[in-house]
Amino acid sequence: MFRVLIADDNYEDRELLKLEIQNALKQYDVSIKFHEASSISKAREKLRNNIFDMLTLDIEFDRLSEGIDALPEIFEEHPTLNIIVISGKLNKNEVTERLFRFTKDNVLKGKRWVRHFDVLDKKDDKKEALKRAYSFAFKQKETADNVRNLFMLAESYLEKEDMDRCLDIYKKIQKLAPGEMESDENIRILSGAVSSEQIFRYMRSGDRIVASLLLGHFVEMRLKAFTRKRIGRAYAILSDCLKEMEKSGRIMPAKRDLFNKMLRFRNRAIHRPTAISPDDVETVFHDLKFLEDNE
Repeated sequence: MFRVLIADDNYEDRELLKLEIQNALKQYDVSIKFHEASSISKAREKLRNNIFDMLTLDIEFDRLSEGIDALPEIFEEHPTLNIIVISGKLNKNEVTERLFRFTKDNVLKGKRWVRHFDVLDKKDDKKEALKRAYSFAFKQKETADNVRNLFMLAESYLEKEDMDRCLDIYKKIQKLAPGEMESDENIRILSGAVSSEQIFRYMRSGDRIVASLLLGHFVEMRLKAFTRKRIGRAYAILSDCLKEMEKSGRIMPAKRDLFNKMLRFRNRAIHRPTAISPDDVETVFHDLKFLEDNE
């Protein structure tokens, strides 16, 4: 049984979405049970009293942004709920920007949700997104608890800066849930495999905020690695890394200035991700290479 909650204040849109879901999943020969909510308050009540495999959430109810305003609490209260946001007015990047303040620290600290999340226009062909959501939910039934616990374990290693063990945990998550996006991104970051081309790809696909956050985190990891090579350890705060290198005389003025420039870029990428452009990506990779030369 695949349980779906459709939250939309328009009856015709709810009926159309049912047909689209049935059509997308017919190859799986799955029994689908639909629940409906014509308001955010009714949707929240149903979520509290039932277990669903997927929520489709309209952006606009009585208030223009009522649906998206409710998302942070829905994310927090239902960490394994697969969600597809549907809007006729907001694109994926705009929705991500609206969620930025809530998701920022979670994205950077490994506090990910074991879920499929997507943003679609009402006019989009939703078949592939719905199939992905169903496939993820199917795997989730077997692995959700394990994956969630592994993410928590990875986070604890990340906070201790034990990158090797953290990387091992993310690889275990990939074995349990092949293709799971968040652990795959973290593997690339922790192994130093993020490239400007991959960041550009996120930007072109409409995930500009995610691209900027990942790039900011990548810069932080590289600056800490640079510090470890210089003085044998790194500090949680990058400005402390720079102070200790200066105190020990292990960084020349030119590289000190470049490190400080990268630190400021990291802060801008994390706190003002919409200000990051493709040209900034090119610049930061160039400057990181120059900083790390002869290390």
